[in-house]
Amino acid sequence: MERKAILTAVFVSLAAALLATTFQSSGDANTVSFPESKADVTVEIADSPEEKRRGLMYREKLPIDQGMLFVYEDEDYRSFWMKNTLIPLDMIFIDSDGEIVTLHEAVPEPNTSDEDLTRYRSSEPAMYVLEVNSTFVEKNNIREGEKVILPSRFS
Repeated sequence: MERKAILTAVFVSLAAALLATTFQSSGDANTVSFPESKADVTVEIADSPEEKRRGLMYREKLPIDQGMLFVYEDEDYRSFWMKNTLIPLDMIFIDSDGEIVTLHEAVPEPNTSDEDLTRYRSSEPAMYVLEVNSTFVEKNNIREGEKVILPSRFS
């Protein structure tokens, strides 16, 4: 009986440690903050070619405080489209210094050929693109020129 209690205690301790590690690593490490607007967004990171290609395709909803951060290795002019994207989005193009260089409201274009899809382009070179729910920029009064705080691994 005593051995069973010890094994149970060890198992519970290991499970608790594993859960704590899991929640710690997915906490504020994936947050983009807008200090001027006093807003935060929890983000999924798209940094592999496959994640960037898929983006937010086929999603039916996106909570107002969540988004996807596309991360590039260099700063360049960026162009996005809404291929197979079902929800309206705000696209926030951010340069390597963390400054917003371009904002776009992007709408789904179902049944549109690739050639006819609207291209949403940055007006200046960008290293990051943040896609959020279409109401986020307006509700939080986000503006071009505003600085953002990116997840620490990209700072």
